[in-house]
Order: sequence, then C-alpha cells, then structure tokens
Amino acid sequence: MKPAILKFLLSVILGLSAIIPLYAGNAVSGGSTPEAILPQVAKWIPANGGSLILDPSCSYRLQVKDAASDEAKAFQAYLEACPLALCPADRKPAVINIRIEDKLLKDDREGAYRMTIGRKDVSIRANGYAGAFYAVQSLLQLRASDEEGRIACGRIEDAPRYAHRGLMFDVVRHFRSKAFVLKQLDLMAQLKMNRLHLHLTDNEGWRIALDCAPEMTREGAFGDSWYFHHIMSGKPLRFAQEPADYVSGTVYDDGQTYGGYYSKDDLREIIAYAAARHIEIIPEIELPGHNMALLAVHPEFYCTGEHGVNNVFCIGQEEAFAFFEKVLDEVMALFPSRYMHIGGDEANKSNWKACPLCKERIGKEGLKDELELQSYCIRRIEKFINAHGKKLIGWEEILEGGLSENATVMSWRGTESGVESIRMHHDVIMTPSTCYYLDFAQDAPYKEPIAFNAYLPLEVVYGYEPEEDIIAACGADFDPAILKHLLGVQGNLWAECILEDSHYEYMLYPRAFAIAETGWSPKGSKDYPAFRQKALALARRLTRQGYRCFDLAAEAGHRPEAALPVTHLAVGAKASWRSGNKPAETPALLTDGWLGDYAIRRNPRWKDFGRQEITVDIDLGESKDLHYIGAEFVDYNVRRFCIPEDTEFSVSEDGVHFIPVAIPQVRLHPERQHYTIRTVGGPVNVRARYVRLHFNSGKRKVRGFISEVIIN
Repeated sequence: MKPAILKFLLSVILGLSAIIPLYAGNAVSGGSTPEAILPQVAKWIPANGGSLILDPSCSYRLQVKDAASDEAKAFQAYLEACPLALCPADRKPAVINIRIEDKLLKDDREGAYRMTIGRKDVSIRANGYAGAFYAVQSLLQLRASDEEGRIACGRIEDAPRYAHRGLMFDVVRHFRSKAFVLKQLDLMAQLKMNRLHLHLTDNEGWRIALDCAPEMTREGAFGDSWYFHHIMSGKPLRFAQEPADYVSGTVYDDGQTYGGYYSKDDLREIIAYAAARHIEIIPEIELPGHNMALLAVHPEFYCTGEHGVNNVFCIGQEEAFAFFEKVLDEVMALFPSRYMHIGGDEANKSNWKACPLCKERIGKEGLKDELELQSYCIRRIEKFINAHGKKLIGWEEILEGGLSENATVMSWRGTESGVESIRMHHDVIMTPSTCYYLDFAQDAPYKEPIAFNAYLPLEVVYGYEPEEDIIAACGADFDPAILKHLLGVQGNLWAECILEDSHYEYMLYPRAFAIAETGWSPKGSKDYPAFRQKALALARRLTRQGYRCFDLAAEAGHRPEAALPVTHLAVGAKASWRSGNKPAETPALLTDGWLGDYAIRRNPRWKDFGRQEITVDIDLGESKDLHYIGAEFVDYNVRRFCIPEDTEFSVSEDGVHFIPVAIPQVRLHPERQHYTIRTVGGPVNVRARYVRLHFNSGKRKVRGFISEVIIN
C-alpha cells in the first residue's frame, strides 16, 4: 500500500475514533445501549448481538398481586400516558412484560430492578412499583437515544446508591407556577430523582394558603413588582393585598403587584402527580428566622424592646409557638411526606439578647445563652412534629446549642457540618453550597446571567463525592457503619436572581443531571467525559421537548488567565496582612504567582478581606527598580463584593518610612451589576524594597476579595 494512502486511512481511523463517543448508544452500534442512560446504570450485560425496535403504542403486560390497588392503577395509567403510549396486551403477545412481586430480586433497595431486552420482547422484574417505574425510565431513554427506536439486546441490573436523590425549589423569592412544577417533576422522574423539597415560606413571601392562617397569603404573598424585578436591590419590600382577580397556582405580575401562592388543592395535585412518579414532596416552613413576611402580617410576634432584626420571631412568646403549631399541623396533614422541614438557618440572635421575654425563657428553661434558646425552639418544634408521626429536617444551624438524635440535618454551608453530624450518628443529606447550590453561575460570569455567586461549572457538581470527606475526617477511626446515616444528596436552587421560569430551568439543567448520577449510580463509576457526552445528548432532546438547558457545547470554562502561573518581581516575596488590632497574617497567596479563577467562595486563590480596613506590606528582599504596581480584585456590586474605591500605594527602602506613589483609582458606575475581575494599578518609576497597599471596605459596608499583588 502506498504511504500516501496509508496516511489517509490512518487519518480517517483517528477521526472516527474521536467521533464515535458522540454516538454512544445509537444505531451505529446496532441499537442503543445503557451507556446512553443518565443516570448511569449499575450493571449492563450485553447479549451476543441482536436488537429490538421499540415502536410507540407497543403492548405491555403487568403481573402484580394487587392489580385492583390504587398504586397498580396509577402505574398502569402512567404506562398508557408515557411517551411510548403503551397499550395493555389483552390476548396478543406483550412486547414489554412487567412483573412486580415482593422479594422477586435479591437486591432489596427501593427502586431496584432487572430488565432483559430480547429480540422480541422486554422483561422487567422488580420488588416494588418504584423499581418497575425506574426500569421504564431507562427504557424511554434507550428508545430516545436511537432514531429508529432500536435497542441492543442484553440485561440491566440496576438500583439506587442513595435513598434521597433530591432537588430544592425556592418558590418564595420568585414564585413558580403549578404548571412549571409539574413539568419539572416529569424530568426529575426521568432522572430517577425521588425528592422535591419545596421552600414555601421566607422573608419575601408566604406561598401556601392555609385555613388556619388565611391572612398570610391575603397579606403576605404579594409585594411591589419593582422589588421583585430588581435583583437584590437592598431596598425594603412593601407587601400588598392579594389582587381580587388572582388565580392560585399562577404567577401574578401586573407591573405594580407581584406574587402568588398555592392553594391546598394545587398542592394536592402536585403531591399526587409526584407520587405517580415516585417523588416525595417535602414541605418547608421556615423558623425561627427568615420570617419577614410573617412579621409584616403579625408584628405582635416581634421581640419586645429593641428589634433591629426584622425576620426573627420572639421565642419568649407562647402566641408565636401556638401560631406555628397550627400551621405545621395543617401542613403535615396535607403532605404525606415522612419529613417536615423547618429551616432553622441564619437566625440572627440580636433581638433575643435584648428581649425581656427571651431572657425570661432562658432563665425559666435553665438555658445558658441565645444559642441554647434556638436549640430550645428546635427541640420544642421537633417534639410537636414527632407527635404527628413525622421526622424533622433542618439546615445545619439546627445543630447549634445541641440537637436531638432523631433530627435529620441538611448540610449546606460546606461539608464539615454534615461530616460531623454523621460522626455523631445523625441522619444527613449532603447539599453543600460549594458543589450543589445551583444559583451560582455555571460558566464564565462575563457570558452568564446575574447569579447569586460567581462560578459552579458542571464538572465541579459532577465531581463531588459525598463519602470522601467523611472517610478523610475519620481517618484511622473510620467505621463504614456510620455511612448508613448518609441518606443522600440534594441540589438547591434559590431564586433571588431568577425571575423567569426559563431562567430557572437554565440554572437547573444539566447540573441536576450530575446530582442525579451521584445519587443513583454506584460509587467509583464516574467518568466525566462520558457523562458530558450523555448530558449533551439529553439536553438536546429536552430542548426539543420545550425545556431550556444551559448550552454545554458552548461552555467557555475556567478563567484562562488563571490556568498558568504569572511572573513578576513579587512572586515568592513575603506578604504581611494587617487588619486593625488583629495579629498580622502572612498570606502567601498574594505573591504566589497565581491569579484567581472565577470562583471566589472558599477558593484558596482569593483572600476575603470582609468589611475591614487592610494594610498589605510586600517585602521584595532587596531594593529593586519598580515600574508597575497593581492588585487584582473581584467586583460584583449586586452581591456587594466590590473593588476598594481608594487603594493607597506607597513604597519604602527601610520598611518604616513610606512614600506615596500616584496610581489611578478605579471609579465604577454605582448601579453596575455583573461580575468582573479588575486590576487596580498603574505605572511607577521608583526604587524600593517594600511596597504597601492600604484600602478600607468597611466604610462602604461592602465585602472584598483580592487575589494577587503584581509588581514589575
């Protein structure tokens, strides 16, 4: 063979090898295979060739012992309404044979199933309806992955990794309609997610109509449109009366008044729709903090005396507890969930310290301080919830002041509290903001909508492994038995920055795909490049179905300037950091030669200087000719992370006597919103050993982040 021809054939082969992963699971391989399913299945045993074409309206036969039960009827109704529009096989052979029987499989995890795909039919076996339902979801994805609906023959053995595989929808900061929630439940079911946590009350509104408190939606579910249309404006919300023409379960916005709520009938419909898809709806009623809407309607629940905090109720008042007990009683009667979420986070305790009633409660109950006062509140509410046959879930702050062993913790600020809770034998759901807060921008902030924080790409979400931190924290004392307290994972999507439904979906998908795979697929099975290809394919299909997904194919990714080290005169120099009377620090990151990436929260390349007056001294080791001095800062005014308005630069030969140098200051528009990384700096022509930066963010009550001091 001629060298030119050989070279051409080799180039073709190499080209095909790069393309083939894009088509994994389609007709090129003789039918779609479980490599196309998301989340990834536990086990796939291919047959020796052969495939089955699954046509719409094909027949099914359901073998169950309780065919007349509500659960059996609901499952049959789903089969006939699902995208395949299956038909009952009366006298003709069934294409899909489903058998559900207790202890049919050795795997007793709820949701386990076995599916065998032959040349003529499909056999599904499960111990319960959840497993059969998830098998159908896998089958739907297999069929959708091939243009002809051709599926390769073989056997799938599958089961969930964790019992809790969830999402949290914030329907308070911006309301989401009933129709929107039902639409997302369909996709959650396809992803084999089984928990939807509805955040129903918060500062900005009360989104559930209750017979015991009709005033809360009448007076606390609506406010002025300007507030909700201006992202985190910092201005107070003016609540408004419910409009006369409002229809529950819809978003109301006439340009003057914005809001909405769910009626009990709306919620019954959502609960039933979710149950048919094996999704449990967990309600959340926030307490004792995040209650500005409540206190706007019931100002009598404020602490007596000074109450500078406008969203925390008085724990010294029996009337406040009586109100919440009525509310929780009605909510628990409405929601079949085994759990009742009570929030418990970010409760500022300043009012309690000044309140005579709270002080009286502390003395009467023999409590040490306000931390234990919060614990008293949580324990009292938990006892009430337990008496109704339910279990309490709360954010990790419910640990403060002590926690009963029966409560379940959602660890959100990071992973540390979750790890510690598991070591204390509390049940935990891991939902760390560092990995699972989907209100963070998912790509380079310069091209993304305004987000609550800067950067959380799909790869970071996918890479989180819940057990690693637990094992690392325990070290040699690790006992695998404690992992039974790790119930699962959940992604949270807060809505401060998200007005439109399409934007909400954009922030969810495909990052929710990654959470679904971590919650379902076996430990050690992750493969990000393969997952990314599946996510691209699924997102394309969902777009055709009317969902709006982030365009993963156009992902810009990490900040290019942060990918490689930079060289300048201060690299490796000693940096000294002083704030007020606090001991000096030596933050090496300021002179390590690495610029910060887009992510700033808990990022070791960014130094958080809070709302403080800061002095930074750089010792170059010897006197040098200097021609440029600058420093890199984050500016994200909508989150009050701002470049210091006045950064004073000075130089010194002896480290004692400093001479100011004239460097231009940065002046930005006061109403700017989008995230940027900016350098404050400029040319100089001096000789010095020491360089000093002085800036003060405290006077403007903003927060700041600095990455690198650059000297040349």
